[in-house]
Amino acid sequence: MELSVKGTNFIKAYLEKLTVEIGERHVGSDGNRQAVDFFYNVMSSFGYDMQKDGFDCIEWECGEVCLKAGDKEYLAFVSPYALPCDVNAELVVTSTLDELKSADAYEKILVITNELTKEQIMPKNFVFYNPEEHKQIVSLLEDKKPKAIICVTGYGNGTSGGLYPFPIFEDGDFDIPSVYMKDIDGEKLIKFNGQKVELSFESKRISTKAYNAIARKKGEGKGRLVLCAHIDTKKDTSGALDNAAGVAVLMALADQLRDYKGLNDIEIVAFNGEDYYSVPGQMLYINQNNGNFEDVKMVINIDGAGHKDSKTAFSFYNLSDNQINKVMRIIDNYKTVVKGEEWYEGDHSMFLQNGVPCIAVTSSNVRDVVMNISHTPKDTMDNVDIALLWDLVTALKDIVKHH
Repeated sequence: MELSVKGTNFIKAYLEKLTVEIGERHVGSDGNRQAVDFFYNVMSSFGYDMQKDGFDCIEWECGEVCLKAGDKEYLAFVSPYALPCDVNAELVVTSTLDELKSADAYEKILVITNELTKEQIMPKNFVFYNPEEHKQIVSLLEDKKPKAIICVTGYGNGTSGGLYPFPIFEDGDFDIPSVYMKDIDGEKLIKFNGQKVELSFESKRISTKAYNAIARKKGEGKGRLVLCAHIDTKKDTSGALDNAAGVAVLMALADQLRDYKGLNDIEIVAFNGEDYYSVPGQMLYINQNNGNFEDVKMVINIDGAGHKDSKTAFSFYNLSDNQINKVMRIIDNYKTVVKGEEWYEGDHSMFLQNGVPCIAVTSSNVRDVVMNISHTPKDTMDNVDIALLWDLVTALKDIVKHH
């Protein structure tokens, strides 16, 4: 019981440091660098061999949007990483792919809505998942060369589930200025189809650097176990569930494993960039490994775990039935841990696509609840059950020691 109290106190302290003292940790920000340094120093104090690797990225700043049609102004928001805009041009409205294909949008302000804005368009250079329809939309927009794009959206889904409106474009490689607005306002704006409207906003991309941090503990060198969580957030969120909880679990687990002497090397990674348009920390890690993960025996990725009204859900990828049964025998000892559904919106994807056995750890209500909280200002420590995270730490310790 004493160890449990000590462990939960450490997890609470780590969470408070990341979400309250540091807060927002979007890639390229001072808060992001502070969080990486905090992780690095804590892990170093436990006696791990440490590595910190830098990569180029963009910090981004913007002002408010001025959107005028007729004698009225409309509320809109700058798309993340968009270039600035100061345009007075004809409005052209499209709501389907066929309408977009036939539209004359050259040097006009293009509105996209309905079918074209049902979900976020994947960034141009996102390598892990990019549907053909998304590529086609981006290609058409770049070919048609509008001066700016206005995206009319309803409520988000998936990872943008808690946002209304939600940004259709979040891509520093997409250079057509864009904004997004609520569907209830867009219905009024599209009545100005064919008329001139004004759109202006300030926006700036700032070149900077960010870092991954990796902690290592030597075993007998039979292979390596990779335990990971992303340390970055979106803008305007303290990212408690997404993903300070995961990082806090890694640090508490590292403390528990400081005397580890097992068959495999342990590599504990704070990835930086899971919530950034081009996942640069993950791409750096892949390049450092030459895309070769043959020596990785298993990856355990923690993201979105610890919601107060959930259990902790484990899902399995590329594991044999024997491996799954072995893990299930361990987690069956924990009432707060269950087998959950597969999900792919996380750092385990880059490993499982290379055939590596992976376990993804999140909250059992990740799709119904957590995804409506993450990426928003609502993602605070109030939503986190620290005792749930401590159970996860002890379960992971058992898995690592018996692997």
